Parts: sequence; structure tokens; C-alpha cells
Amino acid sequence: MDAEHQVCDELLMAQVAQGKRERLEPLLRRYAHPLLTFIQRMVGSRHRAEELFQEVFLAVWHKRAQYQFPRPFKSWLFAIAVNKCREAGRSRRPTPLSLVHAEDRALADDPSPEDRLIATETAVLVTAAVQQLPPQQRAVVVLRIWQNLPYDEIAQIVGRTEATVRSHMHHGLAGLRKYLEPRMA
Repeated sequence: MDAEHQVCDELLMAQVAQGKRERLEPLLRRYAHPLLTFIQRMVGSRHRAEELFQEVFLAVWHKRAQYQFPRPFKSWLFAIAVNKCREAGRSRRPTPLSLVHAEDRALADDPSPEDRLIATETAVLVTAAVQQLPPQQRAVVVLRIWQNLPYDEIAQIVGRTEATVRSHMHHGLAGLRKYLEPRMA
């Protein structure tokens, strides 16, 4: 493993906070996939997610002086992303994920046409269900299920107590079940 990968996120961000722009690139590369996936699940549109991803890293650069070492970088980054998604949600209605993108991600192997169709339909239904959740519940569910973050870290990201986050998760999962059960029967 090269030295760049051994430098922790917090140290890199501390260097970015000091104006070292080149130290932002390793962070961008490390978080490109998980952050883009998170944003896409939040806004429901690949194109809009790519725009917001760029806005998030631009905000990281502009807010670099606000970063307080050794605060966990990942929590700080995702908190910025949650806020950008909220802003986007206020300014425009979420667009449902297209069938083509859902189908591309449905199965990685070479499935049978029937399996591929079922996986695609399921992915579209789950995406629609997630989009139906209130923004705060959606953020918690996506961070917990798809980003696999612990509740305490999610609480830092969304600016709520851990108990509130657990409540949002509970209600979010109930909302997903309510939406999905009649459609998947």
C-alpha cells in the first residue's frame, strides 16, 4: 500500500483545511463511489446525483476552514451531502431512477432473462419506495442500509440524537414495508 493510502482521511482533510488543494484528490477518489451512490439514492436521479456530488466536493473546498481536526471526515462529508440533497429537494421534485440504471445494477453476473427482469423490477420498486420517504428518514435509511454506517455516526451526519436516528430508521423501514408489501405480493 502506498503512503497516500496510509494517510488517514482526517489528516488529509486537515491539510486541505490549510489550503493544500492537492490533498483533496485522494479523498475525492476514496469517497467517489460511496458518496455518489448515497446521493443517487437520496435524489433518485443519476444525472442530478453527479451534479450534487460535484457541489459537495466544491463545498468541502469552500468550507475547509470549518473542518475541525480530528473530527471524522466521513461524517463531515456526508453531513454536507445530506444538506445538499435537502437543498435540492426543496428546489425540485426528485426524479425517479430510470429503469436502465436500475437494470444495470440489478445483477452483476450473467443472470437468466427472468432473474434479470425480477431484479430490475425489484430495484425500481425499492428506489420508488425510498423516494417516498420523508427526507430525514430517507437519509437515515440510505446511510444505514447502503452505506452501512453505525447509528452514532449517522446521528453526527444528520445533526440529530442517536435515539432520533433510530426512530427515523424504525419509521423509515415501516414506510418501506408499507409501500413494498402490496407491490411485491
